[in-house]
Amino acid sequence: MHPRSCRAAFVRRVSRCLAAWLAVSALAFAQGGYTKDAFPDLGLSLERARDYEQVPLQPDEELVVLLYAEKLSKNPKERRAFRPTLEIVWLDWVPDPVAKPRTDGGAPAGPSPEPKADPKRAAQPIALPINSFERYAGRRLKEFKLAEPTVQKPRDGYTVRTVEFEEFKPSRPEVVGFAYLLEQDQKRTVALVGMCAETDFKEQSKIWRYMGDHLDVSEPAEADFAKLERKYAHSGLRGADYRIRVRSKMVRGWQAEDTANFIVVHHTPDQPLVRKIVNDIEILHDEYEKLFPPALPIEAVSTVRICRDQGEYMLYGGMEHTAGYWNSATEELVLYDATVKEKGKRPRVDGTFIALYHEAFHQYIHYSTGELPPHSWFNEGTGDYFSGARVQGNKVTRIGPNSWRVELIREALARGLVVPWKDILQFEQSEYYAPGRVAICYAQGWSMIYFLRTSKVAKANARWSAILPTYFDELKAAYAEELTKLGDAAKDDGKRFEAGKRARTRALDLAFEGVDVGELENAWKAFVRELEDD
Repeated sequence: MHPRSCRAAFVRRVSRCLAAWLAVSALAFAQGGYTKDAFPDLGLSLERARDYEQVPLQPDEELVVLLYAEKLSKNPKERRAFRPTLEIVWLDWVPDPVAKPRTDGGAPAGPSPEPKADPKRAAQPIALPINSFERYAGRRLKEFKLAEPTVQKPRDGYTVRTVEFEEFKPSRPEVVGFAYLLEQDQKRTVALVGMCAETDFKEQSKIWRYMGDHLDVSEPAEADFAKLERKYAHSGLRGADYRIRVRSKMVRGWQAEDTANFIVVHHTPDQPLVRKIVNDIEILHDEYEKLFPPALPIEAVSTVRICRDQGEYMLYGGMEHTAGYWNSATEELVLYDATVKEKGKRPRVDGTFIALYHEAFHQYIHYSTGELPPHSWFNEGTGDYFSGARVQGNKVTRIGPNSWRVELIREALARGLVVPWKDILQFEQSEYYAPGRVAICYAQGWSMIYFLRTSKVAKANARWSAILPTYFDELKAAYAEELTKLGDAAKDDGKRFEAGKRARTRALDLAFEGVDVGELENAWKAFVRELEDD
């Protein structure tokens, strides 16, 4: 799956996709009791319900400092319809921006504005800082209706309020919430924000209230990275500052392994699986580099995050029916331990590695092209092409069919559901991902790349065999030229996006110059009809 924005505001949305515990009993306290959690660098100490576990936050999350979720039962039948979650939000108070003073007559103070001011830009409202719980709720809890706050007894220099909230449009299960607020006027707000199914609220709200009553807030201590700095001082690994930052944010139970180009953060007890991931990720990186030399040397180090299971993966931001994703904004490749265990049989780990090899390509190509995603048929298709890699020891022995795509593309072709090449070649990401055809687009994109790279017919045709390298080389060159033309304007996201579209168009035109696309498509169809899975 290609880049998507993944912030901690997703907690309510993705939790609905999770399996979670069934209601047990409405106890005043957590069934397992409470244990002390202290975070000096955050200025927080709390009594955590033992039924809850800490969950990692997205690296670019700025407001939520801690996230907890109720532990999942190993028995799916004992899980709730909605997994209870609790996030702790820290909001430092900053004043709202003040309009510039005006002189008499209403003229703005200081230099006169330019005569040709952009009316659209002038009309844009000033973005107000999130300096209160109400502002936070307006941004992160838009789907919820807040009740009137209840004022509680103040403590430790903080005023205390509690707020309950419910969905404007109740879903199934209906989700409700509770916020426990510690507030110091013009200094900070610390909020515990819990969510659960309406049927679990009586039980869960007592847990959240207890944790709020026992939350201690102090000034954050300066983090001590000396031990980590010593670890990397003579390691020879680049990106030490990045690696230290990643390790410093790991939550209890997570571990990390360093490689030349990655830091692999994992939460699985399957050490042989971790060792293979650490080994294979570098081997595949070398394969990517052979086929797609970068526009400039890649200095970035990226994170590979292996979640314990699908539930943890989805709570972290993964979408249902996906096995992994690459988030360019946070430089993280995220997947989960998808090992299939059946009694009496050897565990199957192929799902984990199909996702790893695919998403790692997105991670690599992001830097290789100068941070410009290629057309989706090329990008997703090539990611799926590498998903067929067979790694033994320290090398890729072959790249075979992608077992997730073969049957679907053959069926789509037989039923006349494939997208004409002249159309799919030009699809932007939103068109490729259109509901109702995204699965076919993925299967078709893979088969197009697999055909161009492996079929004897394509290899024997000098023009066809040049399509993929020509596209990639021109994409890098065209984008570099477009950015040079923009100069300082390249900092504008909108202008950079349009420059990327122009570069993709140029690359596509040059790659298929002189190619009879209809003839190529017919050869591809004949190839697909004979496709077989390994």
